[in-house]
Amino acid sequence: MVSTKLIANAESAAEFLMLMGNEKRLLIMSYLIDGEMSVGAIAEKVMLSQSALSQHLAKLRALDLVDTRRDRQMIYYSCKSDAVRELLAVLDGIFGSGKEDLSQMAQRLRRAGT
Repeated sequence: MVSTKLIANAESAAEFLMLMGNEKRLLIMSYLIDGEMSVGAIAEKVMLSQSALSQHLAKLRALDLVDTRRDRQMIYYSCKSDAVRELLAVLDGIFGSGKEDLSQMAQRLRRAGT
């Protein structure tokens, strides 16, 4: 059964899931839960230009999901959100377990138009 708090906060929950539903932002946060990373290191890991990465990081900052630290000209990011950590743990349990056939799930999602 779903809690009344979730029902009352459904709009915020949907916004959070939409933000985290982007593949690149999901990857960014997956790396950041392991610790602090420089912008250059993140860009290399997720294979984005620094300008494209900057747009994603701005969205994550807007929801207060990341911390930043400046050391001279380098900017470092880290995950500051327990909600992100919990979401990634759930996703890892679903998709990292091997229980689901991911190719079949992806095909079903495409057929459903999502």
